[in-house]
Amino acid sequence: MSLGVYRELLRIPRVGVLFIASFFARIPMLALPLVLTLYIVEGIGGTYAEAGIVAAVETVGAAVGSPWRGKLIDRFGVRRALIPSLVAVLVLYPMVPFVGFWGLLPLAFLAGVFLIPVQTITRLALGILTPITQRRTAFAADSVVAEGAFIVGPAVGGVLVVQASPLIALLVVGGSTLVAGLIFFVMDPPTRTQVETIDDSAPAPVRWFTPTVGYLFAISAGTMLALMATDLGIIAALREFDAVGLVGVVYAVWGAASLVGGLLYGAQNRSIRPTYLLLAMGLLTMPIGLADSVWLLALAALPAGLMCAPSLAAATEWITHLVDERRRGVAMGWQGTAFTIGGATAGPVVGWCIDHYGALGGFAVGGGLAALIAVTALIGQRLGSQDVVRSLN
Repeated sequence: MSLGVYRELLRIPRVGVLFIASFFARIPMLALPLVLTLYIVEGIGGTYAEAGIVAAVETVGAAVGSPWRGKLIDRFGVRRALIPSLVAVLVLYPMVPFVGFWGLLPLAFLAGVFLIPVQTITRLALGILTPITQRRTAFAADSVVAEGAFIVGPAVGGVLVVQASPLIALLVVGGSTLVAGLIFFVMDPPTRTQVETIDDSAPAPVRWFTPTVGYLFAISAGTMLALMATDLGIIAALREFDAVGLVGVVYAVWGAASLVGGLLYGAQNRSIRPTYLLLAMGLLTMPIGLADSVWLLALAALPAGLMCAPSLAAATEWITHLVDERRRGVAMGWQGTAFTIGGATAGPVVGWCIDHYGALGGFAVGGGLAALIAVTALIGQRLGSQDVVRSLN
C-alpha cells in the first residue's frame, strides 16, 4: 500500500480538473435539501412535514430520472445529454418564488428527474481516463471528493440562509447548479473510448444486467441505508444526551474517518469484495448506539466511518469492470437509483425504530439490515458463476 498512487493518478491528463469540477458541482446539490427545507419552513410558512413531502417527491424524481440520464449519456455523450438538465434548471428555479407548497411538488419532481448527473459523468469519465490498474484509486479518490462536498455543501447552504434569506439561498443554489452543468458541458469529459467507431444501433456484445450487477446495486442501496442510519442515529443519540449542539463535532469525526478510509482503500494493490466491506460496515454500525456520551459516540462512529467511502468506491469499481462501456452510463444511473432507494428506505424504517427504541434501535436495525443485504449478496455470488468475480481479484 502506498499513498504515492494518488500522485500518479493526478498526473493523468484531465483527471485533476475532473475532480475539482466534480467537487464544486456537488456542493450546491448537497446544499439543496437543507436550503429547500428552510425555504418551506421559514420562507413560505410551511411545516417540516411539508418539507419532508417535497424532499420525498424530489427523491422519487431523482430515482426515476437517473437511469434515463445515464442512457442519454451512453447514446449521445455528455454535452447532448446535459441539455435537458440545463434547460430544466434555467426554467424551474425562477418559478419557485411564484408558487406555494402545492406548486413546489411538481417543480421538485421535475428537478429530481432532470438533476445534473455529476456522479455518473465523473465516474464514467474516470473509467475511461484511467487504466484498469488505477480505477480503484480513482473511484476511492472520487468518494473522498464526494465526502468533502458532503461536509461543505450543507454548511454553505446554512450560511446563505442566515446571511441572506431562504429564497435567495435557493436561487443561488439553482444558479450554482446551472454553472456546474455548464462547466461539465464545456469540459465534455470522455465517457467512451473511440466514440466515433461505436455503432449505437448494433446490439451490445454482452447483456449488461447480470445477477452479479444486481447484487452490486443491492450493496449500493445497503451502503446508503447504513449511512443514513448512522446519520439519523447520531442526531437521535445527541438529543438523548441533550447535546445536539455538538452534532458538528461528531459528524466531523465520522466524515474524517470516511475520508481516511477512502484514501487507504485507494492505496491498496488489490480489490476487496464490496460485500465484505458492506458486511463490516453494517456490523460496525450496530453497536454505535451503545455509546453513553458524546465523545464515546464520536469514537464509536470511527470504525463504521472508515468503511463508508471504500464501500461506495468498491461497488462502482466492480460495475465498471462488469458492464460494457456502451451500457455503463445506464448502469451507473441504476446505481444512482439504488443509492436513492437505500437512503429513502432508511428514513421511515430507521426513524420508526428510533421513535420506539431510541438511538440504539436505529443503529441496530440500520446496521443489521445492511449486514443482511451483504450476506444475501455474498451467498448469491457464491452460488452463481465466479469467473468474472475472480478476474477482479
